[in-house]
This record gives sequence, structure tokens and C-alpha cells, in this order.
Amino acid sequence: MNRIAINPDLANVDYTDLLDKILRVLKNQQIFIISADNKRVKVDINEVVNEVIKLTPHNPLGNQKAARSATLNFTPGTEVSFREKIRQITGYIQYQLTLAIQQNPNSKSMDRFEFIHNLLTDLQTFQTDRKPTKLDLSYEFLPSKNLQKQRLTVKKDDKAKQKQLLKAHKVKISVDKPKDFYTALLTGLNNFIDINFSSSSDREEIGFILENLKQNTKSDIYQLQNLVNEETLGKLKKLSQIKYLEFLLENIDEKASSKNYQAKIYLQDLIRRLQILEDYINNPNKADGEYEVSYAQEKFNLQTVFSRGDAYDKLPIIPLVEGYLGESEHQHQEKIEFTFGLKLKFDGKVQTDGGKNVFQRNLDILIADPNSEENIKEFAENLNNKKNFVNKVLKIAFLYYFIFASTQDPKAANYDPREELNYDPLRRFEKDILSVFKGDDENAKKELLGKLKKGFDKFKVQKKVDILKEVLTNLIKRETPFPERQYPVHISVKNSILENDIETITERDTLFKNTLRGNFKDCLKYIHLGNPSTQTNILVTLPANITISEIHFLETPDVETFDMEYDITSGIKVLPAIFLGIDNQQCRNFYESNLKNRNLLVFPHRLEEQKLEKHQEFIYKIVYSLLAYLCLHVILERQIKEDAKPFIPLIRIHLKEKTDETAIIEKFIVDLTKVLSHLLNERYRCNEQGIVVTNPKTISFKIPNVLSSLYSVFPKKFTFLPTDNFRFQELNKLAIIVVSSRESDRRFGVDEKKSNLIGEIITIQTEDNKARFQLFKTFSENYDDHQKMFEYPTVVVDNVDKLYKRGYRHFIYIAKVPYSSTLHITQAEKDEELFFMSQNVIQSLKKERHDIKIYPMFFEKYYAVKVGNFKSTSLYIQDTLELTNLAEDRNKQSVIFFNLFNGLQVAKEVNYHGVMSYATLYNMYESTILDDKDIFTGLIDNESKLKNEITQCLTLFHFSRYEKSEKSGNMQLKLDPYQNLIGDESVSESASFKHIRDKTDFNSLAFLTHVKSILLGKDE
Repeated sequence: MNRIAINPDLANVDYTDLLDKILRVLKNQQIFIISADNKRVKVDINEVVNEVIKLTPHNPLGNQKAARSATLNFTPGTEVSFREKIRQITGYIQYQLTLAIQQNPNSKSMDRFEFIHNLLTDLQTFQTDRKPTKLDLSYEFLPSKNLQKQRLTVKKDDKAKQKQLLKAHKVKISVDKPKDFYTALLTGLNNFIDINFSSSSDREEIGFILENLKQNTKSDIYQLQNLVNEETLGKLKKLSQIKYLEFLLENIDEKASSKNYQAKIYLQDLIRRLQILEDYINNPNKADGEYEVSYAQEKFNLQTVFSRGDAYDKLPIIPLVEGYLGESEHQHQEKIEFTFGLKLKFDGKVQTDGGKNVFQRNLDILIADPNSEENIKEFAENLNNKKNFVNKVLKIAFLYYFIFASTQDPKAANYDPREELNYDPLRRFEKDILSVFKGDDENAKKELLGKLKKGFDKFKVQKKVDILKEVLTNLIKRETPFPERQYPVHISVKNSILENDIETITERDTLFKNTLRGNFKDCLKYIHLGNPSTQTNILVTLPANITISEIHFLETPDVETFDMEYDITSGIKVLPAIFLGIDNQQCRNFYESNLKNRNLLVFPHRLEEQKLEKHQEFIYKIVYSLLAYLCLHVILERQIKEDAKPFIPLIRIHLKEKTDETAIIEKFIVDLTKVLSHLLNERYRCNEQGIVVTNPKTISFKIPNVLSSLYSVFPKKFTFLPTDNFRFQELNKLAIIVVSSRESDRRFGVDEKKSNLIGEIITIQTEDNKARFQLFKTFSENYDDHQKMFEYPTVVVDNVDKLYKRGYRHFIYIAKVPYSSTLHITQAEKDEELFFMSQNVIQSLKKERHDIKIYPMFFEKYYAVKVGNFKSTSLYIQDTLELTNLAEDRNKQSVIFFNLFNGLQVAKEVNYHGVMSYATLYNMYESTILDDKDIFTGLIDNESKLKNEITQCLTLFHFSRYEKSEKSGNMQLKLDPYQNLIGDESVSESASFKHIRDKTDFNSLAFLTHVKSILLGKDE
């Protein structure tokens, strides 16, 4: 049963007119064209979509506004007709395929199932013994020999000569919480009332209002708790950026060279100016209106923007707090600690702008004309684009002025870098910049932006940035240890969040300013980080501490060697599907010279030159997506024979690089093939890849990597060398389940939402010194109630049942990092923030089966610097945290148990290398649901054979999803094998595109998941 419930609190969608017009076109438009030799089927849904666009279907959203996403909350009375029309459209496609087959002289006696069966080609015909030079899908399927993994340690042995291979910097943020934040807040409110209201009548009136606020669990008092809970960690991360710069400053030896001397002053000046900016936006004596400026008729609040955690992200050199390395909450909840990775942003290249570096690219944005013809058209199509554009320009202008404005030319004969420290950016900013942007003269503002860029060029700021970059690059690679440093800080909520006018308070029945009921980001200015001894306007405060230190990774002699090979069973059939702009001569030439001799499907799509209006673009995307999926469904019906899944490679022929922002249609086709691949992998075997064909010189180098990635979906077998003495003893079957989700329907300001759950299952079978990895299946399911998805995820439970029947008892269960951004000071139950790791979900997976072992884990990437040379293709560490007393420690925490590093050398200009960090939850579950002993034995205990085998399987899984270096051709493990499901490159991210109204997202994966349920009869 998968009927969609209608939620009156969400925006409704009505696809009736759209589906009617698809049906109207299908009655007169043949989709399928079969080649005379019966080897190729052209699936010309592109022409159908173009004809549908001409009929101008109604907007499925109608005139509804304030929807953040809208996909499956049907207008009442239309859901039944939606199911009927999907079946009708499918029926037309089935009929048209049958008709096309019958009209072809060489196949007229076949039904559509026999015809497609004959179109399928045996995988053996794709196997070759030569390195592929063209993209005809021939591939070597060669084994990879002598892959290595080497164990690292963080424990220094003074007796052994241990070589340091890697180092990383980390920040630990600890917050002391009062046992009752609510009580501390009420004390602060009463103190504020005592100081600011002397009249007994005022105090009595406010007393009634305060009592009402205390009684209402959705009042401003609880909103403030939520504000501190949800937004403080972001502020602390931002402060950590400045503290990390101080940490680095302390370790620069200015006597080592003239560049070191200059760079140390530049870094000192950067810290000084960032602090000036912080003091300016946190000035308690300034009213909110003093921070208001405008440009191109758009308002901009300096205090609001520079209070946010991403305030400094436009700077060319700035620390980034990236990589979640653990979280611990003391048993009595009096303290919480977070640990994150640190890295430096190094004025890198901006790939979308011809390879310019960050500094120069942002200077170009600074002088971009909001009144240009191109921008005016863009703003007309989406008014929000203009606001974002103006925010970007002004953020760069004000930030760069504060940080880089100077009167010192580093190439002048008498240049003294110490003079940089005497420049007062605030005085000049208020005099020369702020006054202009508070006024109404738009020409003066535009002219001033141009002068800023000229000033940065005149005083050669880029040269100063380059010197600082060079010295810091050398500094982070220095082997000499940096001493740990601690930076105490207090988190305070300012009294300025409160009203001090009795009439306003009584009129609004609250002590708090109206902004608290709006966007929390606009309230960040009321949270201050600093020394409480200098603050007299504080409502409530929390002590905190920022600790910055290093992790040193040292080599050990423990090395294991193994081989990897494809493990492909006989009888696998292949049916490629090619997506291309067939009307382009270059695309057509590549297709005909590379692929025309194969049996395949051809899906033409539009070219970029034929621009669509915004409303047409949405119609094109939704109709093309629907028809592509329905056609593939019809074509592949009944093609699974005796559990031999056909392989459907989805190949894209591109004219533009993925970084080209003008490639609207090609980018959509990339996203669509990701969605189709995920849906098809539920029943078949599928993968997607694309190749850009506009530069013939590079094609031959790209083809091997395209094919390598395309065929990576096939099963792999690993064999450890006999000399390594590794054997699987505890595991014989292990399943990896990865889950994620994305909303499909939600309104702004409303908590209720519908969501789409997605995931995949990898099965591992082991024997002696061998392990076989296979993608068991993918899955997707829609949930009318987002919260119920975290209570009983039916599709996951059903698949665990299937695996249990096949003899699987050990399950690695991977989901997104839970609750890593809040302080947990509200009354919300911790389990609500565990999402897919909640007790309800774990209990639903285990049911009453006590022999099931579930290992909940999540992952994050942090960054390390390579300081030593090594030959291993992977490095790992299994004792990242000191775990000696963990079994007796009842603190609730996330525990890192495994780190994995890609050992291959990449480009010289790359300073940081990603490290995959795995963590689990400890002391989080009731023993009746998930025994911590299982987690301890399987993931934490360094002496456990089971842990060693599980982490071995994790390592091999990374290798099974290998990538190949374009330059060297060497195989390297996939550092993030979960990117298809979790993160910015996930299928959920790809599935999202904008409705006709640009503010509302449409989730094509959720949409097609519902269509799938109709086709498979699950909606009845």
C-alpha cells in the first residue's frame, strides 16, 4: 500500500493538465524508431516533450506560494486520476514499441519482449585484451595486483624510529552547560526587569507576560533556547578560524627568511583586522539601523551578514573548519565537546571562471554591473537572484576593504611591512565607504566599487596574498610539532534581544524583539563570544573553551598486500542507452564512429542553443524525466532471467564541461541519469558516465577512465597474499546498508514535511583469505510523515528481512552524521536528533532476532598534510582515540574507530589530502535494543578479531569502488564511496530542480519513486 496522503499544511500539486497533454501528444507522435538492422532503437521522447511545451500545460503549483518543496502532496481529488493517467501513458508507450517492432520487416513476427531480448548483448562480447582507444564499450576487465594497506599509529614509541607520514590540525570546542539553562535564562530576564523597569505597575504587567511566556512551550523563551542551541556552534567555529590563525602565527619563525618576516606581519595584520571587524559588528552601543546599507535598491545589514558562520568564506586565505571528528556529552549533561578538522583555504583556482584564483575572481564580482542587460534579464526571471547578487557584491566589498585596504606598496623602495599594522580600516571605512552606501546615489556606489578594485591592484594586494600563501604552505608541512593551545571564551546572549519599551512589550505580549520569531540567522548578532568581565549587557552566559592541536600519524611495519579482480558470472546481458544532442554534428560524429555498431538505445535531447523560458525549462525537465523512466521500464519488462540482472550503462555525450554554467540541458541530463541509475539498480544493474567530445586531443585519455568508472558497478573479488597470514574467521557474510533522505514537500516555516528515503545495500561474502563484494540493490520509498521515516523505515526493514533469510547476521548500517550542530540544551529528547540512528529504527531492524549484530556508523572527511614519502596505496589507523577506559565510561559519545587515507600521490599543488573518518555511537542505546558490547567488540576493541575483519571489509569496499588517475592510469581507492547517496553529489541533490517559481524545489526521485510504485502495483 503506497497511497499518498494529502496534508492540508503543505502546498498542493496538480499534474492533471500536464499528463493530459502528454497523452494528447502520444496519440499522434511515435516515440520509437528502429534501425533497419534491428540493432538500435531511437527513443525520441525529446520531440514529445517539445510538442507538450507548445501546448503550454498549466503550472502544477498553480498560484501557491511559500512552498520550499512541492512534489507529491496532490490537490484533493487528483491522486486517483494521476495513477490512471500514468498507466495510460505507460500503455501508449507499450503500444508504440509493439507497433514500431511490427512495422520493421525483420522483427514484425516478434512481440516486444522477444525483440528486446534479442537486442540485449552478452557481456563477453564487450571484453577485450587491448587497452580501449574508442568508446565502443569494449573493456579489458584487468585485475589489479599488489594493492597495499599500511597501518599507522598516533602513539609515539620513543624506542622505535617511527617515520611521520601525515599530520593534521584539529579543534576541540567544549561548552559548559548549566544544569538548567531554562532557569539561568529566567534569572537573566528577572535581572533585566529589575534594572530597566522601576514602576510597580510596569513590573506587574511584565510579570503576567513573563508567566504566559513560561507556560507556552512555543513562546519566545523557548525560541531563544532553540536559537542558542542551534546557532552557537556555528559562531564558535567562526571564532575558531581566528584562533587557528593565532595558532599558526605563533609558529612562524620570522628570522628564517625575509618572506617569513613579511608573512608573519601579514598574518598578524589579518588577525588584527578580523578582530576589528568582529568588534565593529558586536558594538553594543550601535543601533540596528546603523548597520543598514543598500545597493541597486536592495538593502544589506552588515551586522546580520558578518555575524554568520560563513562571514569570511570569500577571503582568499582563511581557515576552514571541516571534518567532524567526534562528539561527547558528559553523563550528567554538564558539558559537551565537539572535535573538528582544520585546513587552510589557499587562494585556489575557481574552475567555473577560466581558472582565476579566488582573490581575482572576487574582484571581478566587485565591479560586476547589476544593470547590465544580462543581469536585468536574470533578475526579472527570479527576483531572489538580484538580492543574492547584491549581497555577494557588498559582502566582498566590505570584507575586502576591512582586510586588504592599504596605502603600502610592497614593491616600493622604502617599503616597511610593519606599516600595514598602523592602518585603521574602521575609521576610513566609516568615513569613506559607509557614508556612500547609506546614501541614495547609485552612481557613486558603483564608482566607489571600481575605485576599491583599482586600489587593491595599485597596492599589489595579490603579491601580499601570494607571500602569505607560500609561507603558510611550508608551515603546515613542517614536521616539528606545534604546541597545543587553549583559548577560553564565554558565549553570551545580549540584552539587546529584549525590548525596553513597556508599550511595545504589552502590545506584543513578549519581552523579546520581533526578529526572534523570524529567521534565526538574523538573530546571530545577539549572540556574543568574548570575555564576560567586559560585558554589562548580558542576559545569560555559558563558559566555553577552544583547543587547537595536532594529530601526528606515524608509520608502523604492519603492511598487507592483496589483489583485486572482477568476479563476473556468465550470462550477463548488456543494453547501453546513449543520451546526446543528436542534432549537433560533433555529437553525431562521435556517436557514429564509436557506438553505432553496438546494439543500443538512443535518447536524443535538446541543444543548449535553443534557450527555454523558465516555465518551459521546468516542463521540459519533468516530462523528459517521466518519459525516460517509463520508456526504460517498458523496454526492460520481463528481461531478468534466472537472477541474471541485465546491465544498463547510461552514456552521455557532452559538448560542454560540467563547470560551464550555461550547460542547462546537459547538466539536467547528468542529474537525470544519476536518478535513473539509482532507480534501475533496484532490479537491474546500472551505472552512468559522460564524456566531453569537443576536444579530440583529450578524448583518448578520458576513455579508459570513463569505462573504468562505468564498469565499477560489477562484483569484485579480493585475495590476500598467503604471506600476509590474514584470514577471515569471524565473518562469512556481511551487509553494508547506506541510507539517506531528502524532503519532497514542505512549506517555509512549517515543520511537517514529506520525504523520500533512499539507500543501497552491498553484500560481502568471505572465505579464508578472499572476499567478494556486490551491489545487492538500491532502494527508494516515499513517506507522507517525515518523522515516521525515523521510526519504522519499511523499505529498509523489508530488505534486512530478505538478507536475514539469506543467512546474513552482521549489518554495517551507515547514515549521515547525526546531531553534530547543536548544544543539546533544549528539552528535546536526544533520540529525536539521531534520525536514522534512532532507537526506534535500530529496534525495527533487529525485531526479536537476537542473533543480528548491527554496527551503526557514520563517516566524515577531514584533511591531513603529507609530510613523508610512502609506497602503500592506502593507509589506515584503528586507534584514533585513546580507548583504554572506554568500556567503563558512561558518557554518551560518538567514537572514531577507523581512519582511511588514499596513499597515491596527486597533483603537486594539492596541499591537503582527504581522510575518511568512521565513527560509531556508544552508550546511546538501551541494552534491550542494541548491546554496547556488540559495538565495542565489532568496532572499538583494538584486540578484537571481529573489528579487524570489519575494518578490513570497509577498506576493501573503498577499493571496490576504485577510481583511476587520468594522468598515471594507476588505480586508487575511492575515498568517498557513499557520494551517490550522501553529500553535494548525491542522487537526492541531483534529483532536485526548481519549479516554474524559482523558490520551490521539485524532487524528481520522489516523483519517479511514486510512479514506480504505480507501475509495480504497490499503490493499491
